[in-house]
Amino acid sequence: MVPSTEDALAAERAKAGFSVDAMHEFIVDSDMRTKVSKVEAVMGKEPETFSLRNVYFMSRQEKMEHALKIGLRLIELLKEGQVTSDEISIADMVLDINGPFGLHRAMFIPTLQNQATAEQQELFLKPSLNYEILGCYAQTEIGHGSNVQGLETTCTYVPETDEFEVHSPSVRACKWWIGSLGVTATHAMVMAQLIVGGRHHGPCPVVVPIRSTVDHQPLPGVTVGDLGPKFGFNTMDNGFLLLNRVRVPRINLLQRYISVSPEGKVSRPANVDPKVAYGTMVYVRTQIVRNMSQVLAKATTIAVRYAAVRRQFKDQKSALESPVLDYSMVQYRLIPLVAQNYAMFATSQAFLLHYQQSMLELDRGNFAPLKELHATACGLKRWTSDVAIAGIDTCRHVCGGHGFSQFSGLNEFYGNAYPNIIWEGDNYVLSQQTARYLISQVRALRAGKPVAENQTTTYLKRHMPGGQLQALAQRSVDELINNAGAQLDLLAFRAASMVSTLVDNMDAGQSWNQSLVAIQRLCDAHSDFIVASYFRQHLSTLAHSSPLLPHLNKLATLLFLYTLEQHSSDLFRLPNAFTPKMVAEVERSLAKIIEEVRFQAVPLVDAFGISDFRLNSALGRSDGKVYDNYLKWAMEDPLNTESGEVV
Repeated sequence: MVPSTEDALAAERAKAGFSVDAMHEFIVDSDMRTKVSKVEAVMGKEPETFSLRNVYFMSRQEKMEHALKIGLRLIELLKEGQVTSDEISIADMVLDINGPFGLHRAMFIPTLQNQATAEQQELFLKPSLNYEILGCYAQTEIGHGSNVQGLETTCTYVPETDEFEVHSPSVRACKWWIGSLGVTATHAMVMAQLIVGGRHHGPCPVVVPIRSTVDHQPLPGVTVGDLGPKFGFNTMDNGFLLLNRVRVPRINLLQRYISVSPEGKVSRPANVDPKVAYGTMVYVRTQIVRNMSQVLAKATTIAVRYAAVRRQFKDQKSALESPVLDYSMVQYRLIPLVAQNYAMFATSQAFLLHYQQSMLELDRGNFAPLKELHATACGLKRWTSDVAIAGIDTCRHVCGGHGFSQFSGLNEFYGNAYPNIIWEGDNYVLSQQTARYLISQVRALRAGKPVAENQTTTYLKRHMPGGQLQALAQRSVDELINNAGAQLDLLAFRAASMVSTLVDNMDAGQSWNQSLVAIQRLCDAHSDFIVASYFRQHLSTLAHSSPLLPHLNKLATLLFLYTLEQHSSDLFRLPNAFTPKMVAEVERSLAKIIEEVRFQAVPLVDAFGISDFRLNSALGRSDGKVYDNYLKWAMEDPLNTESGEVV
């Protein structure tokens, strides 16, 4: 008799070699666990407001109205003291509904917190926190995205009236893709070229009122609206903004790190790195790194559970069809994703701590950590979002034809997650930021100049004393598998070797444009090391006797082998480090460890703790009742009903 899908899932859980609850507590940080549990409990009391049950049947306008209803209720709950501002952001993540107030919380408020003076915070931050004004962050223009220095919107000081004139001099300067701008925001944090006395001072943030707080109509000189339907993210009112010589008081220019006097004198505090204005973007990238672990966890949970209960074909040894998860090609696509997912959770915790420590240093006037923080943020934003977005698509594909259904929970979700590889810096462009930092550090080492002490320069100095690459002692694949330190050493050597070669080629005349492909690979290699290092750091916090450790060490080693296998051409370039025979051994070892981890796959994704409410998937249900619910959801399609009855 063919086991039911629920029995099949229960059988997978019975194979667990560890406590799922203990694994959940270790891999998901306590702050996230507490907040998710709380917001799901709060929202569970009001299903009429927060239910996602019918979202797959809604038009864009209906989805936006639903998101607005949810957003307004969350603000009410905030004012009632039932949730905090941080918990509202968690609610947005749980719901996967990017509501109209998201950018107000994610970028407008943090910019005021980080770059406004005390007087400006009283003027703008206080009403923002009370939702008396609603903000957005207007940086991207229709003609400029990644090239922030090329922004064309101007902010010109007018000393006669002690005002700034904010202006869009051309269609290219039209602010574009700005979240929460289309219909919601009353104020925009406009990034514009600061011009004082005819002199340009680069892009700076200025608060510009754009809609009346009385009747919500656009203010004089403001042309604003919604961009229309998109590939995904359709509950967010991404908008456009043209400003026709709009005047704002001088105090509207955020002046914690740059100030303009009534007489037009521009000054900056001593020892301020000009890049400090990018602090908000770095903050948002830390949140992207954190969110990507949750995003991928939803996809891997659905795909692994479904692959464990879906049966197709049978071999000669069995009377039953085999679970799809038993096929090696499915395992090869899914199991490394689970390992990457665990590494993301560890990385998100470590990198958030890195960011917080750097911000404390900035508050003390020490801007030294900013460059390495920025480079790491760029690399990790690229790595985590690339892996997560490609991973969702892989999970959709693994689910076969049923993955094409909205009821899989993976399609609209994919569209909503997709912008993460583009916004806050296109991933291909961001790689250049990481590479610039690496190149500058190698050149400093070669010139005998001092470099800051951090995780990047530590491995560069280890493998490039004096800026010249030193050979790495060759280790067998078995040695690498059993030695975490050796794994990190090889990944660090790979990145050091690549940046050394790149600097040599550029010094020999290779242009930046001719180097761009190598730069992408270098950024990935550097981030592979950083992620693996963070993963191992997190594992080191466990007691050696922990029953979780063998499973987590296996995942870390799996990720290491998968990284080598995916970039095997890099290995042949490493001086004396690898041979073709060793690459073949890596492939065999990877296949073996994937097969071993397969038997823990369902418990491993269960440990992510993604609720059925959050999954909103007929295929990934925790009870395993896939087909019954899939059919039930289809029968509820309005096309199949007449006067509330199934046709």
